[in-house]
Amino acid sequence: MIHLNADAENELDIKTLIVSIGDIARVTAEMKMEQACSVSGRVLGDIALEAAGEKREPLAIKALSIVGSLALEFTEKGLDAAARGVVESLGTCGKTFSRQNMETLTSLSEIYLMQLSLKSLEKKSHGAGIAAIGFLGEIGVTSVEQAIETSALEAAVILEDLGNAAVRGNNEPYAKAVIESLENMGTAVSKHSLKNILIQIAWSLETIRVLTLERGLKGACFAAKAALESVNTAGLLDAEQNLEKIREIKEFHSFILKKVK
Repeated sequence: MIHLNADAENELDIKTLIVSIGDIARVTAEMKMEQACSVSGRVLGDIALEAAGEKREPLAIKALSIVGSLALEFTEKGLDAAARGVVESLGTCGKTFSRQNMETLTSLSEIYLMQLSLKSLEKKSHGAGIAAIGFLGEIGVTSVEQAIETSALEAAVILEDLGNAAVRGNNEPYAKAVIESLENMGTAVSKHSLKNILIQIAWSLETIRVLTLERGLKGACFAAKAALESVNTAGLLDAEQNLEKIREIKEFHSFILKKVK
């Protein structure tokens, strides 16, 4: 249907179909049919990708928004396997949108993954939450490879916020997952001339390291320190320039987190 003419009738029919698939997923969730829930999420993700490929962004946003809401609902209901399936769909969409230079859709994918991670942290649903953190890192790496600075910075800022939330919740596995994702992004950045992103990643890792030290999470603290050593900003900018870049990045940080609310 997406390949049909983009007239008002076809647009309405497609949106109705998208909503109906979401409704089916909610019914199967009530029945604890996790595999069916996952399939619904994947189908909606495929629709979002197809719509984006046809340059029909409103349809892609509609499908993606339902995937995001389903992810939260499945996590709320404790359906971790279903949530992990939907996380995979969001992650695949985010990486594909990044490769296609679709910043709005990439940003939405990142924000839905963040929301699911926070909900999973709250519900102690580790599988889906840690998977979401991994996909955030992968989207960040993809954005770095495409030299899309805004999307890569957004991924790093979101990961920092998730890492801080994990440490405050004394959740070391979550914190380590965040550190690993940031380190993977740092490795990718080192192959490209994206100084702002490298500074943000180093800042994020140092912020998490200090917090883990305060909270006594020794394993995560060691991991953050090791990651910092592999993400070295020495010689990139002088101290004054670094401070100015960090100030600019923290303003961007505030902007990104407002989008989540």
